[in-house]
Amino acid sequence: MYPGNKRKKLWREEKERLLKMTLEERRKEYLRDYVALKNIPTWMEDLKSKSESDGENAKEDLQGKKSLSEKVSLYRGDITLLEVDAIVNAAGLWYSLMPGRLCEDECRSSGRCAD
Repeated sequence: MYPGNKRKKLWREEKERLLKMTLEERRKEYLRDYVALKNIPTWMEDLKSKSESDGENAKEDLQGKKSLSEKVSLYRGDITLLEVDAIVNAAGLWYSLMPGRLCEDECRSSGRCAD
């Protein structure tokens, strides 16, 4: 087997293993602290907290942005600590190399990462 094919098989095996695990089982394997998604306010939650201090102007903004703002979170910090399945529009390949080659191989196999 060629080295590339072996790595491809390895990340697929790892992906299957992780998909079968519960959240608690996965957390036992973490090597450092993490930030759970439930601890990151959505854009809507951020706007609501600001509207309490800003008054009526912020309430008008909330109405037009409701559907998307309930699904999107804005996060400032080390994104490698986030307990999420995907990060959109980060700083490119640099972040995919941090977790290791298996992550890079999976990313490339999707056809959505730069070579």
